[in-house]
Amino acid sequence: METKNRIKCEIWTRVMGYHRPVSQYNFGKKSEFYSRIYFNPTQEANEKLEKQYGSPGKTTEISGAVKYLLFTTTTCPKCPAVKNLLNELQISYFSIDNTMLNFHELAEKYQVRSVPTVIGIGHSDEEIWRTSELAEIKRHLC
Repeated sequence: METKNRIKCEIWTRVMGYHRPVSQYNFGKKSEFYSRIYFNPTQEANEKLEKQYGSPGKTTEISGAVKYLLFTTTTCPKCPAVKNLLNELQISYFSIDNTMLNFHELAEKYQVRSVPTVIGIGHSDEEIWRTSELAEIKRHLC
C-alpha cells in the first residue's frame, strides 16, 4: 500500500451538546468515545421480536374488522400503563416498539409522532381512530 497519497481523516462527534474533533478530546473523553457501544439491530433480533409479538402484517382483528396498533419505545414512561390497560380490557393489539428494524418505516407510514400511540385500523386498512392519551383510550374502549 502506498502511504504517500494518504491524508489524515478527522473524526468529529458530539460531546456535551456540541461537535468537536475526537483528536481534541481529553484523555477521559477519548476513552469514553472509543468504548462506546452502538445499537445495531440485526435481522435475528427483529425475528425474535416478531416471534414474541407477532408480525406487523398479521394484526389481530377485534370486534368485527378493527385492528389495534400500539407504538411504543423502550424508554417511554407512559407506555407500560397503556399496555396494562389494553391487557386488562383483554384487547388484542400489535405492539410496535423502537427496537424493531421496521419501526421507523411503520411510524412514517402511520405518521406517528409521539408514544404511546394507539391506532384503530378498519377492515380495509383505513385509520378509524387514534390517540396518545390514556384517558382517551379509557373513554373509547371502555
